[in-house]
Amino acid sequence: MAKIKSTGTVDVELTFAELELIRRALGLVQNFGSVDDEWPARELLGDLSKVGG
Repeated sequence: MAKIKSTGTVDVELTFAELELIRRALGLVQNFGSVDDEWPARELLGDLSKVGG
């Protein structure tokens, strides 16, 4: 499994369908993911909610 060793900003082009899959996966973190991942997932999901789709 990959480990995040640093953070930064990444620009990625996604289709709306791909963005929706990411949103759904982040939602699953709350129910099935590691507790340590819950807040970062919520924060990213919040950021993604500002993106159209």
